Parts: sequence; structure tokens; C-alpha cells
Amino acid sequence: MAQRYEAAQELVRAGKLAEAETELKAILAAQYRRLTKTYVALQKREQGLEAAEAAAKYQSTDSDLLIEMAMVYLEAAQFNKALGPLLKAAQLQPNNADIHRTLGKTYFALGDYEKSASALEVALKLAPKDFNSSFTLAITYLQQREFTAARRVFDSMIAEFGEKPEIHIAVGRAFREAGRLPEAIEEFKRAIALNSQFPGAHYNLGLAYLWNEGGSAVANAEGEFKIELAANPNDFFSNYYLGITCIFQRKWETAIDLLKTASRIQPNNPDPYFQLGQAYQELQKHDQAIEVLTKAIDLNPNLPHNKFQVTTAHYRLAQSLLQTGKTEAGRKELQVASELKARAFEMTQSLSSKQSTMGASRVPEENDQKTQAPLDPKIRSELEANEAQLTKIISALHNSLGLVQAGRQNLTDAAVEFRLAKKWNPQQAGLDYNLGLAYFRAESYREALAPLESEIKANPANTQARWLLGLSYFKTQDYSKAAELLHDVPSSGSTNVELYYALGKALLQQSDFAGAVSNLEIAVKLEPENALFHYELGRAYTAAGRREEGKRENETFNKLKKQTGQTP
Repeated sequence: MAQRYEAAQELVRAGKLAEAETELKAILAAQYRRLTKTYVALQKREQGLEAAEAAAKYQSTDSDLLIEMAMVYLEAAQFNKALGPLLKAAQLQPNNADIHRTLGKTYFALGDYEKSASALEVALKLAPKDFNSSFTLAITYLQQREFTAARRVFDSMIAEFGEKPEIHIAVGRAFREAGRLPEAIEEFKRAIALNSQFPGAHYNLGLAYLWNEGGSAVANAEGEFKIELAANPNDFFSNYYLGITCIFQRKWETAIDLLKTASRIQPNNPDPYFQLGQAYQELQKHDQAIEVLTKAIDLNPNLPHNKFQVTTAHYRLAQSLLQTGKTEAGRKELQVASELKARAFEMTQSLSSKQSTMGASRVPEENDQKTQAPLDPKIRSELEANEAQLTKIISALHNSLGLVQAGRQNLTDAAVEFRLAKKWNPQQAGLDYNLGLAYFRAESYREALAPLESEIKANPANTQARWLLGLSYFKTQDYSKAAELLHDVPSSGSTNVELYYALGKALLQQSDFAGAVSNLEIAVKLEPENALFHYELGRAYTAAGRREEGKRENETFNKLKKQTGQTP
């Protein structure tokens, strides 16, 4: 980066400002990419998105950068925002299978299954042996209820990757989620036929039995869960669903043992506690029921996880509270249950038209939110040091780019760069002055006031900044402040005619006629062909009682006005 930056400065020194601007933007984009990755590692998602967007702004034709930005959006579940950079990247690299696959998965997340299928079909043409694209495409077909097309893709996957139990389980789960339970059962059986000890195979088959036939399939499901549990005693789902089959069969004590084991394996999952509540109530163990139902509600206080579960939990809790004589608390729980039931019904009605054909009843492992492990303190410290360094580098680059933009007379763009430089490193010296100067030259005088005030506050000895602020106040017709800030111009020996003119006119507005005359005389001497200077000097002479001199200046003004067209 240092070498590239020095090369850009060499371009500036050679007067090749357009080339310098291009190079500085490329360097900025690269540093923003580094900052994006640092923010992602620090789990600062919003800042990561901001840095990724900035990177793309400065190098919008870099497809790798666009993909990185899209991935940050996807990790933040902002699927709509991910589409823009992905579509642009696909235009830049039309033969990149990864881009089309990611685009297809993004459309899938947005529920636009037709566009998802189209993008995934392109991805598969480019990379026919891509398992990920094939599987996602098949699920997309299932979402559109194109079961024959989905089956064709699944069969081609099996032909391509071989008869493997993990593939049959993945296919079976996809069919199960689509409500195609006979096909799901067949796939799970094929997985078991290939390897009867494969983890999850018996559990998935048992769950498919339950979903397919309900209570009538309890015996078959129970057998599968027991086989799974024998091989994997600490498997949450086998314990949990075997407990459910025991509840179906009213084997309360056995159900309690299994569900308690499940709750120990996943102590933050509300589902086992909820089911335990029913079992304890059936055994008239209301104190234990109150405990587990309260736990279930604490872990699942709102509707999104499982809206009818939390509603029923409040209702069951109310029953146990009433049974133990806690009447007031029981009545409150009944009221809560009633309110939640009404809200759940409204949610169901409003979402029914948007519901997917899949996922109406998801298994718990797909509902559990994944939490990121906390960062190691040493790694966090290193990342934060990197963040601090990068923000200073980015600030300096924005400042350099702002100077180049100013040199090219792109003053509005220059102001934007100086603002960004200050945002990333407010302590960087000279930024307020550069920003104020850019605004002044762009004739945005009011915007120039604040940064110039900050510069003078930080550096009272910066006379140029103070005079520039005085001129800005003069341009905004605050003549009192202008005169105060420009008071030392006459004693400075400056040859900047604009300063004398501004001070002279400001003093005239303050009725300091002698001071006005003195400064306007210098302005006229420095620029004798300026009609406006003669006009204001004439006014000052007249106001000071020097009428003959005032008349003379007015005559000069009228003469020059005809030549130059200048008017007050």
C-alpha cells in the first residue's frame, strides 16, 4: 500500500490528477475491504456493512469486492441489499458459477423461487458437479411443487455422487419439509440400508413416521428413536422425540426421564420444558409443572419461536397455579394466554398468503439460532489495533483524495472526501481547514463556517483559517463577525484584495467610516479597474462626509461599469 500511495503522490506532483484520483480510489477500496474483514471478525456487523459499501463505491467494477459486500449483507440477513452487488457481479463475470449459485440462494431466501431456479440452473450449466447448487435447485423446485423436476435433480445427484447415506438423508429431509412424507420415508430407509449405524438415519425415519401417520405410527417411530438412542445416548433429538412418543402412549414417567435428559443436553431449548409440563400435570405434580412451564416461557417469551407453544404454556401454567391455590397468579396467566392467542391468530392470518410450501413444521435444530463464540481476548486486542490503524489510513487517504479533487476543481466532491476523512479520524490535523476551504471555494459559505470555527479553536494561530472564516461570515452577511475576524489584515501586509474589500465593506456596515475608507482605498489601489471597489469606496467617502471624493469615485464607478458590466 505504501508503494502504491507514493506512486499516486508522484502522479499528483506530475500534475496527472485524474490518474492520481483513480489510483487513490483503488487504494481506498482495498483498505475498506481490509476494514470490512476486520469488522466481521470483531462481530461488528453494521460497521462491516458500512465499510463494504464504501469499498464498492470506490471500486464499483471489482467483482470480487462486490461479492464480498454481498456476503456481508447475506450474513446480516439483508437479502434485498445483497441482490444489487450480486447482479452487478454476475454481469461482470457471467461465467462465474459461484456468483450465480449465491444469487440463486439469495432469491431463494427472498421467496422468489422462479428467479432462484433460473440462477441455479445457470450455475449448474457452468459447474455441473456442484452438489450445493444441485441440492438448492431441487429444493427450489419443491417450493414450486414441481416434484418431478426435483426428483430428477435428486436422482442425478445420487448418480453423480454415489449411493451415500448422507445424500439420502439430505434428500429425505427435503421431501419431509415439502410434506412429501412417503418419499421422505423411502429415502431414510435407503440410507439405513446402506449403513444402519449412520448417525441421524433412524431419528429422521422415526420423525417422518410421526409426521406421516401421527399417533398410528407411534410404535414404528418409537422403534427408530430407540435404535438411534442406543447408538447415540446423548443425542438431543432422539431423547426428545422418544419422549414425545411416550407422551402419545401416556407413559408419563418414561417421558419425563427422556425429556429431562433432553433438557440437560440443550438447557436453553424451551421445547423439552414445555413437554415436561404436560407430563407433570398428568401426574398431578403441579409444583414441578409450574417450574418447567415457567422455564419454557422464560426461554420462549414471544411468539416467533413457536407462537402456539408459548400460548399453551401460559394456559397450562394457569391450570397448575389454580390447582395449587394461587388463584390471582393463575388468572393473570389465563389473561396472558388469551391475549397471546389473539395475537397468534392475527400473525397466522397476515402471514398465510406468504407461507412457504416448505417449513410449516420445522424440526427444532433448524430453529435454534447459532451464536458466535466469544473472541479470544488476545485476538480481539489484535483486531482492535488493526481497526484503529486502518481507520487512520483510510482518513489520510480520504484527505489525499480530497486534495486531488480540489486540484481538479471538483470542490463538492472534495468536501465529501474531507468530511469522510474527519469521520474516520477526527484528530487528523488540517482536516477542518481543508473542509472549510473546499466549502468556501464551492461557494457553500454557510457550510464552511463550522469546520473553520473548529480549526481556529484547535489552532488559534492559523491566521489563514481565521481570515477565511471572516470572508465566510462576510459572504453570509454577518458583518460584525467578519470585521472582528479580519481586523488585522491592514497590519499584515497582505496583498489579498478580497480581504480588504470584505473588511472595508463590513466596517462600512458597522458605521466605522474611517476604517471602511482606509481598507477600501487599499482595495482600489490593488485593483483599480474593479468597478465594485470604486462603488463601495464612494459610499464610504460620502458616509464619512467626504462628498467630493465620493462623487469622484461614483464617476469612476459609472465609467468602469460601462466597460465591464459590473454592478453592485
